[in-house]
Parts: sequence; C-alpha cells; structure tokens
Amino acid sequence: MEVEIISTQLIKPSCPTPTHPKTHNLSIIDQFMPSIYIPMVLFYPADHIIPSTIDSNITQQRLKQLKESLSQVLTQFYPFAGRIKDKITIDCNDEGVYYTEAKVSCSLVEFFNHANFASFTHKLLPNQTIWDTATEGYPTMIQVTCFACGGMVIGTLISHMIADGAAASFFLSSWGSTSKSEFQHASALPNFDTPFLKNVACPKDTNVMALCGQFLNMGKLAMRRFLFDEEAMSKLKAQGSSLTVQNPTRVEVVTSLLCKCSARAFRENHGLERPSLLTHAVNMRLRASPNFPKSCMGNYVWLALASMGEKEKVIELPELVIKLREALKSINSEFVKSLEGEGGLIKYCEVSKQLIESASNGAQTSGVNYVHYTSWSNFGLYEVDYGWGKPIWVSCTSGSAEDSTLFFNSIILMDTPSSKGIEVWIYLNEDEMSILQQDKELLTFAALDPNPLQLKDYISRA
Repeated sequence: MEVEIISTQLIKPSCPTPTHPKTHNLSIIDQFMPSIYIPMVLFYPADHIIPSTIDSNITQQRLKQLKESLSQVLTQFYPFAGRIKDKITIDCNDEGVYYTEAKVSCSLVEFFNHANFASFTHKLLPNQTIWDTATEGYPTMIQVTCFACGGMVIGTLISHMIADGAAASFFLSSWGSTSKSEFQHASALPNFDTPFLKNVACPKDTNVMALCGQFLNMGKLAMRRFLFDEEAMSKLKAQGSSLTVQNPTRVEVVTSLLCKCSARAFRENHGLERPSLLTHAVNMRLRASPNFPKSCMGNYVWLALASMGEKEKVIELPELVIKLREALKSINSEFVKSLEGEGGLIKYCEVSKQLIESASNGAQTSGVNYVHYTSWSNFGLYEVDYGWGKPIWVSCTSGSAEDSTLFFNSIILMDTPSSKGIEVWIYLNEDEMSILQQDKELLTFAALDPNPLQLKDYISRA
C-alpha cells in the first residue's frame, strides 16, 4: 500500500491563550514513562449514502473541519501545540501541531482484505519512529489519510511525556466533540494541574526504561492480533473464576490466559522451564479516592509487578487470575496518595527502585520470561466522533516489525466496538510467535488476525 503525502503544515491554536503557563513542567510520574510516542489510528468508513460524484467535496469539507476544530481545541490543550524543551519541560509557545494530509488509491475494504493489512497501519501515522520523541521536539503529530472510497483514517503520535493512553484518548475525544459540535468546546476541559511533584529531575535509574532495558531482546520482532469476542469472553471468565475471584474482569482473564500460553511458547523455544514475570500498567485515576477525573492530563500510570509461574509447576487459569488480581490491588488509594505532594519524590524513588530491583533479582537468580501488558480498554476510542460517525476499527500499531532488532516483549489489550470483547496486539520474537499462534488453548478462545469487516462486532460500524 502506497501512501502519498499531499501536504504538511503546522496547526496552531486558533487564538493565543495568554492565561496559560508558558512552560509546562513534567511531573515525577511523567518522567517515569519512556520518552516515546503513543500511536493511535482510527478508521472511519465512507458514507455509503453519498453519491460518488460529490465524495471529493465532502472529503475536502471534512478535512477543513478537522483542521479548524483541531486549531480550536488546542487553545485548551496548549502543551500539545508547544515544543519539547528538555527532559522535564515543554515550551508552551503555540508553534503548532505537526499535521499531514495524505491519500491512498485503494478503498478501506481493499485495505482490510489485504492478508497483512495490520502490518501497513504504521504508514497511516506521521513519518516518525515512536522512539524519538525529543528529536524533533513535537509533542503531537497527526496524519489524516483519505481512501479512494471516501473513508478516512486519523493517525496520531502523542508524546508519552505529556500524556498516557487515557489522556491521549481524552484529547481525541475532545477534538471529536469540538468538530462535531461546530467548534464549541466539550463540557469537560483538560486539567494540566497534577497532584504529583513537578519541575524536579528524577534519577535516570528510576524510570521505566531502567526496568524494561534489562529485558531487551535481540532478534526479529513479530506482531499478531488475537480477537476474543463476547462469547469467548463469557467462557473465559467462567473458566478463570474461583472462590477468591468470583467475577474476574475481561483484562484479568485475557492477561492470565496469555501469560499461560506465552510461557509454553517460551519453554518450547528455549528448551527450559522459567517462571513468568509481567508488568501491567495501572491507571491511577481509577485507584485514587475519590477518583481523578478523566480530564486529568499527563501520566497517571504505575506498573504492577507479578510473578506468574514457578519452575516445574503448571499453574492453571484461576490461580493466575488470583495472582494478577493481587498485584493489581497493590496499586490502591493509599499508594496513589503516597506519591502526591512534596513527599511524593521520596516515595517515587523508593517504589521505582523496588520495582526495578525486584525484576532484576528474578532475572539474575533464575531467569524469567518477561512480558509487559498495557490495557486500553474503557478509553472510549470507539466513541470518538468528528461529526460523521464512529470508527469501525482502532489500531495501536507501534510501527513496522520488519526491521526491528531490539525490543522487549509487549502485549496491548484493546476494546472491540461493543466493549464486550478484547482485541490483543502481541509483540514477540518471531520464533516464539510462530509457536504461540498455534497454541490450541489460545485458539479455542481467540481468532488470529481477523478482518474487522467480517466480524459481527464491527459490521454495525461499517
């Protein structure tokens, strides 16, 4: 699939906002996150009721609407239109968002019918690698790609320095609401104040890359998608329940099953039994008491650490769910409170070093199979509407896997349009992936690399 770039420009806020701070200082939690971009790609179908003869006019009108509403919403999301100054500072200079318009000659149906369509989704993002946030200094980059059928794809790269997945989703939702409501701001405005300490440089050995760096793999990366529909989720929840955890969540049972199946793939590939170690991102907005609003911008994420297996012992799904639940519950309201305010830096250094040391000890003493999990469920990405309907598919592609030689194992869990299923994006060594994608237990519940247009959970959107 060839993507033709039509134009590139900077979209600035529609008017200067003199009341906002000229410098946005990153919090200690912002600094814990890696300096990468969060990729999100939203696919919008064509309006089939529109005659093809006027598709071009409609497309141009929508492109104009997107740019104007983005300019409008940036007056509230002012750090997004600034420039990354250093590791702890964003210059809120209103220079604008890097914005690209592009087109492809095929239709969305032709795109989805391609055997490896998911591997092409990185082409629908601005032409940058996700690992060089600070290189160009853009906190936000956007590409809008028009398909021959009139369908449209919005791909965004938002710096993890200013937003986590929930915050990035809130920005997209606010941009959509602004576009849909004729450039009136959404009722919930973003809040860039944070309870976590700002403008203090944290030690380099306390960020997430100090944790993940020790688990970097050399080799060729493979990516596969697995779809758990509503029926599969019901069966999996029943199988993963126990007296201890009677109502496991979708995320808990899918994570636990993947931990079990990936351990088999690691064992077969390496020829030895090793325990599994996972980190799971936890949204602290939902763990605070009272909860922090969705409009809280920045990073509110911490990592739960769980050892999910032992040598020479097969652990069944209910026990894995219990272990995962215990790890996730450790990120509670008391934990969140301890990271707030002036005393938060001491606690931050303490818990981040504990996290890194716990993972290091496991890796050094017996060797572990490490996988990082992130859940984007309940972010509302399938509700983002710019005025012409909701997306039929949302991708979290992190770029092409073809040339990757340095990576760590990662798994991203996402909603389906109905919010009743889970779509999983898995990034593993290609040797381990070739084993995992044939795992009989996994395939009992999940469809491998499904075409969204052929699944009932997606068809209603097309």
